Amino acid sequence: MAKKFTTLYALNRDLLSKQDHYDWGLRAVKSVLVVLGGLRRAEPELSETAILFRGLRDFNLPKIVTDDRSVFLGLIGDLFPNMDLPRKRNERLLEHIRTAAKTALLQPEEGFLLKTEMLDELLAVRHSVFIIGPPASAKSRIWQTLAAAWRLDGRNCKYVDLNPKTCSSKELFGYMHPQTREWKVCR
Repeated sequence: MAKKFTTLYALNRDLLSKQDHYDWGLRAVKSVLVVLGGLRRAEPELSETAILFRGLRDFNLPKIVTDDRSVFLGLIGDLFPNMDLPRKRNERLLEHIRTAAKTALLQPEEGFLLKTEMLDELLAVRHSVFIIGPPASAKSRIWQTLAAAWRLDGRNCKYVDLNPKTCSSKELFGYMHPQTREWKVCR
């Protein structure tokens, strides 16, 4: 299975378009392993091959641009022939997303629900994410709906909406003071 994992990432690096947000290195491998561990604990009756297939497909698909989707799905299909597992859905979160969308006068269509759920999955293993896409593709509505769904679920949710071009990297991320070696945050 490790061979399939590394083969998929090597092929992704070679065959998919070059995107700044694509990461096929060790950091991405570690994130997928965390996801796979959670899937294994949640569904111990599934085979390890099925868990690897689901984890690789469901974790990587949200970050794949539309033009690369067919290539990525083809690679997954070649490495895992005759495997077609449905996506693992968090029904409780989906219900909260539906409620939050309706409250915001949005139509909770399947594509919107899926993108919002994918954002939740990415935030579970990443400290931050960028939501990219063309204008009017519901980027803001997706994160706003997820924030409202988290509040409905009783989770603490804090966000800051800003334009990263309006501040320096020190203001955005903080910095290490060169003399005191203390971490400083600009507010």
